[in-house]
Amino acid sequence: MIQQYTDKPQPQAQEVTVTKEQKPGAQTVSAHFLKFTIRFFTLAKSQYQQQNVVKANTLAFNALMRLNELSGRNLTMSELADQLDITKQQLTKLVNDLEEKELVQRTHDSQNRRQVYITITDQGARMLADLKQSMLNSTLKALSGYSEEELAQLDHCLTNLSHLLEKFNTET
Repeated sequence: MIQQYTDKPQPQAQEVTVTKEQKPGAQTVSAHFLKFTIRFFTLAKSQYQQQNVVKANTLAFNALMRLNELSGRNLTMSELADQLDITKQQLTKLVNDLEEKELVQRTHDSQNRRQVYITITDQGARMLADLKQSMLNSTLKALSGYSEEELAQLDHCLTNLSHLLEKFNTET
């Protein structure tokens, strides 16, 4: 059975009680997080890199995701560069490429021509939805070998991880 991709909110993580003897230090957690991240990115790259105009988990993909999340609200080039944590020069090259592929559109402010807004086009939104659906189908296929108990465990871990990552900040 194929499911449709949705961005619906996930349930809150459950509290876990850990005794003092079980508490790992920040160094141990950092090492586990790094190991998990590398494995996850390797898995994602092998599972989600279909022949699409934009590859999953690239800067272009992240830019389109951000623009798509805004549901019609315009972002300036500067705001998008800040949100993607890249320079305006890097964003200009990226937007030029996405605009050439008709996935985004630039609009100049009528009052201030130097102010440029970026929006995702209908074609960009459709391409992104197709890519997300393809990623979901690939994930469902990969999970087909899991038992119901393993799926429940994985779901619990992912829900908790998503909740905990909301607090994650590499700049502090």
